[in-house]
Order: sequence, then C-alpha cells, then structure tokens
Amino acid sequence: MKTDSNAQTPQATHTPKVTPAKLQVLLGGYSSAGIKATNEDAFASLVPSDAELTVKGVVAVIADGVSSASKAAEAAQLSVTQFINDYYATPQTWSTQKSASKVLSSLNQWLYAQADAVSGYTLQWLTTFSALIVKSSTAYIFHVGDTRISQYRQNEIEVLTKDHQQKRGPSHSVLTRALGADHRLQVDVQQVAIQAGDIFVLTCDGVHEYLSTQQIKKKLSTLTQSPSTKALEKMAQLLTELAIANGSEDNVSCLLVYIGGTPNRALVEIERELLNKAIPPALAVGNNIDDYEICKVIHASIRSHLYLAKHPNESEPCVLKVPSQNLADDSSYLQGFIREAWLGERLSNSHVMKIKRGSENSRFLYHICEYIDGQTLGQWMFDNPKPNLAQVRDIVGQIIIALRSFQRLEVIHRDLKPDNIMIDAYGKIFLIDYGTALIASLAENDDVVTETVPQGTLNYIAPETLLTLHADHQSDLFSLGVITYEMLCGELPYKPMQRADMHSYAVNDEKSRVENYSQWQYRSIRQFRSDLPFWLDMVLSKATQADPKFRLQAYSEFKADLSKPTVSALEEYKSQPILQRNPVLFWQGATVFFFILWLSVIFF
Repeated sequence: MKTDSNAQTPQATHTPKVTPAKLQVLLGGYSSAGIKATNEDAFASLVPSDAELTVKGVVAVIADGVSSASKAAEAAQLSVTQFINDYYATPQTWSTQKSASKVLSSLNQWLYAQADAVSGYTLQWLTTFSALIVKSSTAYIFHVGDTRISQYRQNEIEVLTKDHQQKRGPSHSVLTRALGADHRLQVDVQQVAIQAGDIFVLTCDGVHEYLSTQQIKKKLSTLTQSPSTKALEKMAQLLTELAIANGSEDNVSCLLVYIGGTPNRALVEIERELLNKAIPPALAVGNNIDDYEICKVIHASIRSHLYLAKHPNESEPCVLKVPSQNLADDSSYLQGFIREAWLGERLSNSHVMKIKRGSENSRFLYHICEYIDGQTLGQWMFDNPKPNLAQVRDIVGQIIIALRSFQRLEVIHRDLKPDNIMIDAYGKIFLIDYGTALIASLAENDDVVTETVPQGTLNYIAPETLLTLHADHQSDLFSLGVITYEMLCGELPYKPMQRADMHSYAVNDEKSRVENYSQWQYRSIRQFRSDLPFWLDMVLSKATQADPKFRLQAYSEFKADLSKPTVSALEEYKSQPILQRNPVLFWQGATVFFFILWLSVIFF
C-alpha cells in the first residue's frame, strides 16, 4: 500500500501464503472391438483446470452402443463427448446434479429425435451410459443401462450401479433402459463418499460379465503401490484382455479413476487459506491502495468499509468494499466475502450491482464494486412512509428480475432487506450485497467452513432458516414479502424479534418445527393502513406464511397477485372470520355491543 504525505496509513499484517489442499485424480482407460469387427463402446474423461475443479470436478464416462441400433457406435461416441462438453458449459454456480441432469435430458432428447427423423419410430440411436463426477470429497454417479461403475477400497470391491436388464431366459436378457429409447429419461443418481486410495472401475458388459470379483481385486491391488496414468492405462488393458481370454465375445472397455487425494482439511487450514491476503486497515481520503485513490468514506461498520475510489486508468469512479478488521477471525464471514466477488463475476443482470475481485497480485483483500448514485430502499421508505401501490409494484417487480437471475444460477440470496437494496434517482433498483448467498455448486464441497447459525438479518430471515438453517428460493420470497409489507406501512408482518430469540427457535424434529411455525402470527396490514384493499392483505399473508408449505411458490405468482386479486384470494378472504379480515372493525363493533349491554344492565 502506498500513501501520500498528508494521510499516513498503518501497514496491515500479512499472513504467509499457503497452498490449498485439492482434489487429486488420475485416469486411465482402454477400449477395443475384441473379437467383433467394430467397436461400439466409447469412453472419455477430463481433469479440468483448478478453477473448474472446485465447482465442476473431474468427469469420467463410459457408453456401450446397443448393437441392435443402426447408429450404436455413433450414439455411444456422441454421448460421452457431448456430455463432457455440455457439462462444463453449464453455469459454474449450478449443483452437480442439476448440471448433469440438464445435459443428460437434452442429450436423450436429441438421440430420440434423430431416431424419429431417420426412420419413423424405429429406434436407431441407442446407448447405455454411466458417468462418474468426482468433486471435493464426493463421487456423483449417473447411470442408464448395463454399463457398470464399481468402487475398489482396501482390497474390497463394490458394484455401485444396478444393471437395467430383464431376464428372457437362462442366458438371455434385454435392456430396459437406454439413452435415446424414450423421450422420458429415467436416470439412477447417487452420491458416494470418497477417500484417498479409492479406485473407481467403469466397465461395459463385455468386461464385467467375464471377470470375477477376485480377478478384479487381484489385479487392482497392485495399482496402489505406484499409481500413475500409464499404470492405469496398462491395468485397464490387462482387464479387457483378461475378459477376452475368459470368453468375452463383445466389445471390451474399461476406464479406471484413481483418487490420489481429497480437499478435506481441518478448520485451521481453511482459515489460514482465507487469510492469504491481508485485510487493509481503515482508510482515509487521500490514501491509495493498488493505484485506487480513496475519494470518500461512504460507510463504515463493524462488518465492512465502503470507499468511493478512482483509478487513473478508469473513467468512472468505483466503490471499494473492504472487510472490517473486527472480523479477521470470523472464517464464515471471510468465506462469504470471497464468495461474493466470485459470484459477482458470474452474475450479469442490470438490477444486480456488479462486483469483481481486486488485483490478483495485490496483498490485500477487497472488492471493486459498481458505483450507484442513489439511496438505500430503507432510506426511500423513510422518505415515503405511505407510498401508493403502483410505486411498490414497480419496485417489487424490479427486485424480482434480480432474484430470478439468482434463481437461474441456483443461488439463494439469504439476506434480502431494505438496506441491501439501492434505488437510484431514476427509480432503478439494484441488489447491492450478496455476501451470504448460498451457491449450489460450492455448498456441495467439504472444504468450506460449516455454517452453524442462520445467515441473514433477523426479522427478514424466513422461519424455516431460523428453525433448520435450510434456505431456498421460497425463503427469499418470504423476505421479499416482508419488505413489500414494510414498504406499504412501515411495519413488519410479524411481531419483531430480538437477537436472543433466534436460539429459542432452533429445533430438530418435525413436530416441534410445525408447532414453532405457529409462533409467527401474521398481523393484518389493514391495522396500519385501512385504505389498502382487503385482497392485498391476503396476498401479503400468503407471501409471508411462516410454514413454506402454505407460502406462495414462485416470484411470478407473487408479482401477478400484487397486480390483480385471484378468485381464490377473494374466496379465502370472504371465508375468514371478521376478526381476521378487519380486526379494527371487529373491536369497534364489540365495543359498541358491550356498551349497549352495559346500558341495558344499568337501566333495566
């Protein structure tokens, strides 16, 4: 860090850089036609770059074209290559299962459509398919047909997949599932914990039907002594040749996946890596950090500092977001801070503030954020205590556009609140803080700090998150419902809680959770604004239902219901007792009734 003569900045202590533990995988395979004239098997594998290794993992796939199909070899070859290409092309934020399932569904539809186009309804493009995706300390398996995936560990071997076959005699069976056989694809999916030294064996039926368990174990036991890619390839060839020697008359293919190491680490190691970059000390106007000159201190809190900054090579100012040194020992917070920049580089939406990481060569930890000239929604609410419904609809609609971009990437925001939403002079809305976001692809990994407390801000956190730490898109919808309610009347739909209340809500069993949902008693918005239509109260009640089973299911549903009441909402409102529909009118009527009753007692 460099400073000018007018503003001296203390130097931050720097933690020595450490090399993170990572997944280590070796691959080797072999395939041949065997005694057949053509080879209708195919396999493929890929160990990606370190960046993709964390979010996507290593992929190994094998396919066996169905010999009765005229395009068997083409189907097998296309399936293994296209699966790998398309899998790595899916968003890096998606979970492994969502990415693989989307690709397989699309691949199956293409194969099935080719059959229809080529020869009416005579199926021509058919193949079995098995995929192994190794990520963090988990193996994900996707399986259709009778190719097989087995796991070898400590001289024991276990078949992990089930052959989709139906017996038609003592020595004859037919496939019951294959890629391209039906427009509806049914895939077996499972997850398996891995550890260093594991070997996964992917084989076609021409191999595993002609090798005994003992033969496979005997061969694989020699691999653990000096594993290498060349050794794996040689072993795969030995197994296929042994299958042919044992009488196999089919194509023979084998792919071996050796786990050299996993990124399982102790908490202290993770914490040390999070501090590879130092947290800068508090900055003042005139200070410089990596050529960014501080022009203004925008905000300073116990969590982070925001500075308006200017870079000599950039025409527009930006905002530097720096973590507070008060949280230097909070691994969960630092992990979220780093995750925020990672996600920011992958989000592209006009209603989400753009964020990118600081220089890779910098010694300091900070983000570079888009500068938004405006005010927080919290300040806007203070300036507009009773906005009309049209204004609120417009704001909510823009927030939903931003949240849908999160949903498409399989990301949960988890901290929606007025202070995390900006509105500029033209009424445009921006989400500005997503450090607590839950990213599906990263949440699967075991090399992260485990969260032990609900993420978000009290009174905006969804009840299911307080009770179980679970959060999904309905949880964000709950928070949006609370914000909408607050914009309209300045109050919360439920009695405000204190921080100490959070611990009393955490329960483990389902019965207790259901009972705890009853602690959230919705307060009619007409208590605070009687001018609002009764149907709107029903919409807000459904959006902020404590139990997610009874909550609105989608952002589109909430947006539509805010614009026009549904028949069901009107019917539900009419069926409610007057105490719930209009408590003010109820108690006014009750007061008059008891007054008349009192008079009757006095005079009669």
